[in-house]
Amino acid sequence: MSSQQNKQKDVVNKQMIFALNPKQDSNLIDPIKFNKSNSYDPSYVKSEPLQKTISQVSNSNIGQFQDKDQSKHTNEVKNQKKQNKIKYIATRSIAGLKAYTKAQKDNQDSLFYKLEINKQVDKNLFLLADGHGEQGTKVSQYAIKSLSDCIYDMIESMSTQPKFIEQLNSNIISSFQKIESNLVNLSNIDITDSGTTMNLVITFENYLISANIGDTRTFYFQRSDKPDQLGPATLRIKQLSNQHTPEKEIESQRILESGGKIEQDTQGFQKTGPLKVKSKKQDIKGATITRSFGDALAKQVGIISLPDIHTFQIQQEGFLILATGSILDMIDIIDICRILTPITPPNSQAAIDNAAGQIIEEARKKAKLQPDIQDDYSLILVYIDMDLA
Repeated sequence: MSSQQNKQKDVVNKQMIFALNPKQDSNLIDPIKFNKSNSYDPSYVKSEPLQKTISQVSNSNIGQFQDKDQSKHTNEVKNQKKQNKIKYIATRSIAGLKAYTKAQKDNQDSLFYKLEINKQVDKNLFLLADGHGEQGTKVSQYAIKSLSDCIYDMIESMSTQPKFIEQLNSNIISSFQKIESNLVNLSNIDITDSGTTMNLVITFENYLISANIGDTRTFYFQRSDKPDQLGPATLRIKQLSNQHTPEKEIESQRILESGGKIEQDTQGFQKTGPLKVKSKKQDIKGATITRSFGDALAKQVGIISLPDIHTFQIQQEGFLILATGSILDMIDIIDICRILTPITPPNSQAAIDNAAGQIIEEARKKAKLQPDIQDDYSLILVYIDMDLA
């Protein structure tokens, strides 16, 4: 390890970041300013970033003689449990463009993260929601606030019992059901044709638990030190979400069995745009996703709010990314890997900030070439270290 890496600083923002309808390129150092008229605005406490200098001594030139105590200590270290530690985090959220006119639209995405819950380094929460429809902003904000409250309470009571993960998965499903039920009964949010996707990630010990509905996606890029054509360090990609769209057979089958239909919009005599879920009996705008919060009309034809859940055991440090479908519709996951590989491992907050910005910018450039693209672009990019527990 180089002296520059030895002296690098862990920059971690300890405070809760809650971006309700986040602004372009939100700066992590300055707390995000909230719309005070919104009843969901949380309070936050200003804190200073953690700074720690790590010193290591190479033992490559030390003799191979070890006494019994040294051997015992080495074995104890090997047997110690590892846990995740968030080293760097960057968020980006930029409003999309209106179809054809390319004028900037309102940003309907919402994101949230909370680090070191209950003052435990390994317990962290990340949420990303992509709203749609006239009330999409309100739906995504409500879902983020409600789900963060539910999961926060869950994480505070975490144990390390063998059946804990199974119980946590069950509680996540119950939380999604509760939010969907509450949305139906709200008088101040019209969910007739409005809704939101949701991606949730919980980290604890050396585990990642991911749950999602819709086309917002989660990946973990795990570091591998085996060299190849990309450079000295490579990344192995692990997908931690399912894409819930009409193109997927299991999703389309449920829609058709529920009395829905799947087709493109029609302009003149031509079919255009992505496949949408529509009703055979009534005229609805149609939804490009098959699972969501809200979307009351589409719920009558098979759209559901049941999340898919993935559990992943982290073996090696790497990048966690939560990204809206709009980003990965424009650029391939291999493109993201190409951006992240040269900075693995990142040696500064600026490095991960720049990578997040580059991912967004490449997606936006490609979207500008397509007249009917109007999505917002949001992501949470995290670098996770592995420490001894």
